[in-house]
Amino acid sequence: MDRLDRFVFTHRRLLAAVCAGLAVLLTIGALDDGSRTRRVVVVTGDLDAGTVLTADHVTTHALPVEAAPAGALTSTSDAVGRSLAGPVRDGEIMTDRRVVDARDLSGFGIDDPALATVRVTDRAVLGPLHVGSRVDVVAVDPHGEAAPSVIARSVAVASLPSGEDDGGDAIGLVATAEVAVALAAAGLGAGLTVIVS
Repeated sequence: MDRLDRFVFTHRRLLAAVCAGLAVLLTIGALDDGSRTRRVVVVTGDLDAGTVLTADHVTTHALPVEAAPAGALTSTSDAVGRSLAGPVRDGEIMTDRRVVDARDLSGFGIDDPALATVRVTDRAVLGPLHVGSRVDVVAVDPHGEAAPSVIARSVAVASLPSGEDDGGDAIGLVATAEVAVALAAAGLGAGLTVIVS
């Protein structure tokens, strides 16, 4: 024991310097861990596809950088006003592919994309659809005087109505600008329905 006391007393300055260095390293490590986080947007409840996000629907949480998915939204302002591309669960991280914005329709594999909103005559046809489904849009004469006609083929579903029983039956479809115009025109004078293609 005397030998240990003598060693500590003899090398006290060196040991103090080592302890101080370790304290500095631990402090730097703690600060570095804090800076390796990223704020991401998460939803604050279970939400249906087609829900237009408001400030009440989203918040931000800090995640370790390696845990944040690619394309994660980092500010609630990036999410507010955009529609959900599919149903989400409470706490789910919002990425650029989980929301739909007419200004950014990349990811649907369509050149010169445009977002067309159409109302279908029978909401039941929407049951098997999900975001990304490819559908043909058919115009049906409400008076039965003309044969049904295909207005668009293999357009991508971008958004679906919310699950609320509010009579909403509009779906968002991504198509070329030319086809989007044809869909809008057809919806003025005929009933529209969709067929999974």
